[in-house]
Amino acid sequence: MLQASKAPAPQLLAKLVLGAVAALILPMQGASAGSGNSLAANNRSTYQEQVDLHNTEGYTESARLCTLRAAGSGEITAMLVRAGDRVKAGQVLARVGHADITAPYDGMVSAVLAKVGESASSGRHLLTVFDPTRMRVVASIPRSKLRDVKVDEPVEIEVPSINQRMTAQKVIVISQTERPMQMAKVYLELNATTGLQPGQLARANFAPGKQ
Repeated sequence: MLQASKAPAPQLLAKLVLGAVAALILPMQGASAGSGNSLAANNRSTYQEQVDLHNTEGYTESARLCTLRAAGSGEITAMLVRAGDRVKAGQVLARVGHADITAPYDGMVSAVLAKVGESASSGRHLLTVFDPTRMRVVASIPRSKLRDVKVDEPVEIEVPSINQRMTAQKVIVISQTERPMQMAKVYLELNATTGLQPGQLARANFAPGKQ
């Protein structure tokens, strides 16, 4: 006698359906991931091509900047300077309890971070001092464009916030492999200048007179 074949169990049917769906989805996911990677690579390439060596943005900083901190706990009994004041090495700038906070070198106060009457715990930031004779501009450019940067040629610098132009005579390139942009950091050292503060927007022209 012929025996009727048994219908597949519900669990077996579910496994077959899931397997078929997975077989369809996995190739699509692979294609999508490949497309995403390609798009990211294209975006990086486009960004690097858009970097203009005639107008590269960066920021100002001092090669010598320090934050002065409270050596011990106590009340801030004196704050003798304001932001923008010039100071001499050894000059008393603030006082916590009976302890003096002095300038480590000739420089300028860039920020005052505490007030008289406040309590200061050990290590609290009180103020920052920088050396205005050691100013520089920091910019980042794609490593692919380093060949267009001439370290022995002057670079024109513009600082819009103070409407000032100057020339960097020394260019120091530190090649980096930061992903995803693979940028190189460039330090543009300036001579003694007036009006510059750390953190100001600056624009650099690495090829003055060439368009």
